[in-house]
Amino acid sequence: MSSRNLKVVGVVAFAAALALGPASAQAATRRPLSEQQELVNRARATFARFREDPGLTGFREHERDALAFLIIPKAVRVGLLFGGSGGPGVVVARNGRSWNGPSFYSVGTASFGLQAGVDVSEIVVAVMTRRGLNTLLSGHTRLGVDASVAAGPAGIGAGRAPRPTADFVYYSRAKGLYGGATLEGAVIRPDHEWNEAYYRGAASPREILIAGSLRNTGSRRLLATVETSSLRVAVRR
Repeated sequence: MSSRNLKVVGVVAFAAALALGPASAQAATRRPLSEQQELVNRARATFARFREDPGLTGFREHERDALAFLIIPKAVRVGLLFGGSGGPGVVVARNGRSWNGPSFYSVGTASFGLQAGVDVSEIVVAVMTRRGLNTLLSGHTRLGVDASVAAGPAGIGAGRAPRPTADFVYYSRAKGLYGGATLEGAVIRPDHEWNEAYYRGAASPREILIAGSLRNTGSRRLLATVETSSLRVAVRR
């Protein structure tokens, strides 16, 4: 190859390196989603599915009344002679016409009896009262003890269902042998480690949900999805 041809090849190679360099650098520095962000993304998808499910008309009728939502994208229940269930979730809370959050929580239950099988549920818990919201902020909530809990109406009704009177009302979409989820006796606790990781520093549920002083851009789609139904506020004491 002549020296002239070598120069041409060199120029082409240099131009290609310049063109590919930024893209290659961007690919090299692209980081995988954190566990917290993955949970936030799944929570958004879960909430959207609940809103679209034709069998959850009760959820759509009463979601505008909720002061907050606890969204559990994947609650796993396992049982043989004894069983338990649980999973991580996120809480978002109403702030006028907008929403604050998410704050990360863990949910766990324990049960005994003749059980067999495994199921996986998506669960959305509507926080209907100030008492319910305050128990979430307190750091430890046992449903049915610290606050009342009820299963939301399922199925396609002929008319609007009465407004739930419980502090917490839960809806579930389940797959498996159990055919549904129950949250009676469930313990809900804030996950301080995940909150601090997501907001990169000290982060209490009250700062996140009530003051709204902590934000993460990764939560925008989740908050926007919940916000579309926030047309009125109803507070029941």
